[in-house]
Amino acid sequence: MRKELPKIITIFFITVGVIVWGLNFVFFGAPKSKATGETVSFVFDPSSVSQASGDFTTHIKVKPSIVMTIRGYQFNINFDKSKVQFKSITYITGAVSTGVGDDNSKITTINQNGVVKVIGEIQTATGLPITADQNTELVTVTFTAVSALSSSITTGATDAGLLMIKSDFSLFTVPSAGQASFSINGVVPTLTSAPTITSGGPTLTPTPTGAAGNVNLKLKLKFQGIVSKPADARNKLSVKIKLYNETTNLETAYNTADFTADDQGIWSGSTSFNVDISAKYIIYAKGPYHIQKKICDAAPTETAGGTYRCTKGNITLVAGDNNLNLSGVVLLSGDLPDQDGSITAYDTSFVYNNLGKTDNDKCDVNRDGICNTQDYSLVIASLSVKNDEL
Repeated sequence: MRKELPKIITIFFITVGVIVWGLNFVFFGAPKSKATGETVSFVFDPSSVSQASGDFTTHIKVKPSIVMTIRGYQFNINFDKSKVQFKSITYITGAVSTGVGDDNSKITTINQNGVVKVIGEIQTATGLPITADQNTELVTVTFTAVSALSSSITTGATDAGLLMIKSDFSLFTVPSAGQASFSINGVVPTLTSAPTITSGGPTLTPTPTGAAGNVNLKLKLKFQGIVSKPADARNKLSVKIKLYNETTNLETAYNTADFTADDQGIWSGSTSFNVDISAKYIIYAKGPYHIQKKICDAAPTETAGGTYRCTKGNITLVAGDNNLNLSGVVLLSGDLPDQDGSITAYDTSFVYNNLGKTDNDKCDVNRDGICNTQDYSLVIASLSVKNDEL
């Protein structure tokens, strides 16, 4: 027996090592890689309800662009906590990833944040085959309406995807094709008829009550850890910008714009939207190494980097150019390419594992040409916020 003991111990440690490596790959390595061309569409069924109070239930389903076998899924359900409250969630496909995804034990936290973090896993070794020609139900969610005002529940965009098993049994994330929305007490804009000129004369065409105009946002932004102008080769950041209409509770799709910095590390860029200029807006900005910032004021300020918070949009826009200096607040770093909307173990370990390297642009957060302890410190410092602001 003593002769066999070293052999048994060796086998034990090898087995544990393989299990730990496998779990690390599935939950930290795989979600960051992406497949080219393949997408998945998320839908709500039903997609709307008219209800001033009481409970309502919707089913969230997916339709992939190809036949695939999945190992899991992840997405956020975002809702306005002042108008609806989360009540329950049932995982239909697979089961909640214990300790990672939200379930009914986290009702209080979910309603405080206005976000349900759905993370499910298929608990069979072979995964679950799903087809491209029909919707597959992932979860059923019940909310309680607490207001007669219109609102929306959304999922998709940057925070959603399926973990797919390839033919060689490796994993990658199939990203969402776009954002899906559920309308609560939604209203269709009414038209106001112009007067008839004279009997027998022409009648003017009705026009929408909200005046739509092409607005050009000329923005200034500040990114954490960048205090001066980077070298020319690194002086460009592709930033995603979108607008949220405070009146209709609808948001635009993301526009991506290139920003460049001046000597003080202030980044300038511009992008255009076709929106209702009679409404007030929230601006969302997400840098390529950063968590998303929610900005409600045309000239926001904060006493310490990353502390600015807001709830209601106060930004007014005009047709044509809109010069908005948003550099009074800092966009925190940490959500590295390929982005998933959160700072995770992948992001921190990626920087750590590339310390000292000058050939990996994905972890050069402060744009100084090297992945070093400064970049690592910037990512760690942002863990107090950790997720995209919604």
